Parts: sequence; structure tokens; C-alpha cells
Amino acid sequence: MSKSKETGIGTDPECVKRYHLAKSEKVALKDLLQQRLHECGWRKDVEQKIRDTLEERGLANITHEQLSAEIMPQARALVPEGVRKEMVMRVREALES
Repeated sequence: MSKSKETGIGTDPECVKRYHLAKSEKVALKDLLQQRLHECGWRKDVEQKIRDTLEERGLANITHEQLSAEIMPQARALVPEGVRKEMVMRVREALES
């Protein structure tokens, strides 16, 4: 059974059932994440990286898939450690409840 590096939870079907979040919990966590990322300026930073990339490479010379492949790793790396830790804690709390 393979395990996620971040959660340690494997792909065993029984394990997946045991660690299921209700839709309302997923929505609440997603909203909280969006709020925290907005508060720290992450969204503006990512939007600027997108603008810079489009300006550098030209709008006609890059596909959506190429832009995503280039920006996504950078965007993930820009998530502040405090936000990352808070979200891990909140997800664990939701899974344990």
C-alpha cells in the first residue's frame, strides 16, 4: 500500500472510508484556505507571476497547460509555512472528529 508523504494515509479503501470529510467540512476548509492566502498576499503574488510569464513569453506563445505547469510549482512553494501548518492542523482535526 502506498502512502501519501504529507498525511501518511495510504490508498487502502478501508482507510479512505475511515478518513472521509463531509462536503460541508471540505467547503469550510477550502474557504479558510482561500481567506488565509488572500490575507497574506499569496494570490497577488501568483497573479503577478502569471502576468510576468505571459509578458515574457507572449500570450500567443504559451498554452494554458504550459502556463499551469510553470506556475503551479512556484505557487505551491509560495504558500507561507504558517498557512500550510494551520491547514494541516485543521484537516487533521476535521478527520478526527
